[in-house]
Amino acid sequence: MPVLRIKKIGYKLDQSPFYCLQSKAKLATLLGVSRSRLIQLARSESLYIEKEIIHPRRKKSRLVEKPKYELKLIQKRIEGLLKRIEIPKYIHAPTKGRSYVSNAKAHLNSYVISSLDIVKYFPSTKSKRVYWFFHTRMKCSPDVAAILTKLSTYKEHLPTGSPLSPILSYFAHIDMWEEINNIVEDAGCILTVYMDDVTISGDYVSRNLIWQIKKKFHRYGLSSNTKKEKYYIGKNSRKITGVILDFEKGVLKIPNRQHKKMYSIRKQISKETHPDTYAHLMSKLKGLKSQVQQIHKANNTQTNEN
Repeated sequence: MPVLRIKKIGYKLDQSPFYCLQSKAKLATLLGVSRSRLIQLARSESLYIEKEIIHPRRKKSRLVEKPKYELKLIQKRIEGLLKRIEIPKYIHAPTKGRSYVSNAKAHLNSYVISSLDIVKYFPSTKSKRVYWFFHTRMKCSPDVAAILTKLSTYKEHLPTGSPLSPILSYFAHIDMWEEINNIVEDAGCILTVYMDDVTISGDYVSRNLIWQIKKKFHRYGLSSNTKKEKYYIGKNSRKITGVILDFEKGVLKIPNRQHKKMYSIRKQISKETHPDTYAHLMSKLKGLKSQVQQIHKANNTQTNEN
């Protein structure tokens, strides 16, 4: 079945093809599948593969819930349509033209910075919040909202390995983020959200403001990891979403750990003779150099990294 073509432009939420969608047949056309197959997929219980992945540096395992091929294609289609909706400037991921670097840069000139980390953001984003978004904010009919929820969630939450989860985690909590941004703006501060990283900064960030934000998290079924909370004050360098902020010089910097990693990889490359390993190391080096270039670009400077 052909996929309905949508203009590739940013539009308001009420201009989305999902808005006021009342027909399962139209939803199927929008997602590029037949109506009968759409319903079959929504009823299926065997559309994911669970896999434990160990983080190479932290040596901790995490469960990844990956959608199977057909469902992944549909999720990517939903993701693509949701990403065309204009979102607030304080949301830095997953958004075209914004990144972990732009997220950090937003706080470069702030004297005080506080950062929070949402615990298990995707698993904590429940199906009922996804249904709420499609039914209440998108005004889809109950059956259409239910199908979209089934296609987007696994075991009653956003799956950790789905391409759709990052953008949908924002929309599922869109009302919470609007409320938090209003609180932060009223306090004269800056808010940015990069996935599960929440950063607030300004000339002064009160403990009461942070407490109000945590109350909002709790109200919407989320919580902050107290062990990962950070509070910076003064002119010392600070690290936000993996980027060093040099307050005195007014520039972003790559962490020393990244410089050491690049140096180590270059040494390995100079000695490596196996083609596959050499190609893998070159790919890693390219990725690190790309990070450096992003930071230099954010500083409006040129990089001489080779």
